[in-house]
Amino acid sequence: MTDVADLDDPAGLIAADVNGHLRAAALAGAQVRAVASLVDEGALAPLDGFAPRAVVVVCGAGPAAAAAGFVEALTAGRLDVPLVRSTELPPWVGALDVVVVCGFDAGDLALARAVSVATRRGASVVVAVPMEGPVAEAAAGRAIDLGPRLHVPERFGFVGVAAALFAVLGRLGGKERDVPPGEGYLHELAESLDEEAVRGAPDRDVESNPAKRLSARMAGRRVALTADTAAGLAVAEHAASQALTLGGQVVAAVGLADVELATPELSSAPSGGALGAGDGAAADPLFHDPFLDGPVAQAPLRVLAITAEERAPMVEARLRALPDVEALAVDEDGDAARKAEGERADATDLLALAVRFDLASVYRRLTGEA
Repeated sequence: MTDVADLDDPAGLIAADVNGHLRAAALAGAQVRAVASLVDEGALAPLDGFAPRAVVVVCGAGPAAAAAGFVEALTAGRLDVPLVRSTELPPWVGALDVVVVCGFDAGDLALARAVSVATRRGASVVVAVPMEGPVAEAAAGRAIDLGPRLHVPERFGFVGVAAALFAVLGRLGGKERDVPPGEGYLHELAESLDEEAVRGAPDRDVESNPAKRLSARMAGRRVALTADTAAGLAVAEHAASQALTLGGQVVAAVGLADVELATPELSSAPSGGALGAGDGAAADPLFHDPFLDGPVAQAPLRVLAITAEERAPMVEARLRALPDVEALAVDEDGDAARKAEGERADATDLLALAVRFDLASVYRRLTGEA
């Protein structure tokens, strides 16, 4: 980034985005569509009719682990078989199991070893890693290739890994076995994420752009992200990571119960301490004397709670003692008519919100408002 742009200056935003982060963040729907195309071509047909003892997800660090945690939080309680997430292949894995290896580094020897050992033991192996280097050698035609066909920077790969895992679990559960090509949940998800990317495009002003509005809500403040579900918290943790790596902003992601426990301390903090920014500009540290002037004023804290629209009033009521709490409804600005049901509706809304956070972090980077 060479220049600082303004949120309402589309040309300036595009010119400042020399690394192409806005485009990469907008490719979430394309990542999902690439996975859906592989499924349409029959990539997961070998799993049809197989009732595994367990589904084991072996994932690398970073966005791959975050995506696996998100899918686990959303689906584990609804599966007929155990879903196990690990950084390495468990020693008990055998021919009765399905192993999904996901990540972004084809040279990761731990992932390559997991593929090699799992195939040697007779497990059904799905590889959601680029088929190159050691991983490709370990697979050697013995694993299902669900690796990314659309290459984006790793920091924007959260949605792609989640889509691959949803594809495998949907196939094993029988939900997507007889769906005609071009139809099914992944195609619907891709369209929803494309819509989110369009709403968050740089040519839309702040009032009509939810990503820009979110960026503005987080700018100039200390932010704590929380959620009232495990899947929502997984998205909050992803958003906190993106805020740091893209926007340079330190954001906390904590459970709703933790925020409630901290409410007495946060709500009683002096105006110049944890919550208040004082009544003037930030103090010059060169001339500030903590013994004479008191504690340095900090930026105010804003708590954003990820929840569903119907639960938003209850969440805000639980945190009403805090001075600045906003419920961030996952279906804000969404089209209710397009929604699936159950966990699929939750997945669609939460992944759209993840894309919104990605775009918001890029906007903070481009405007220097972290």
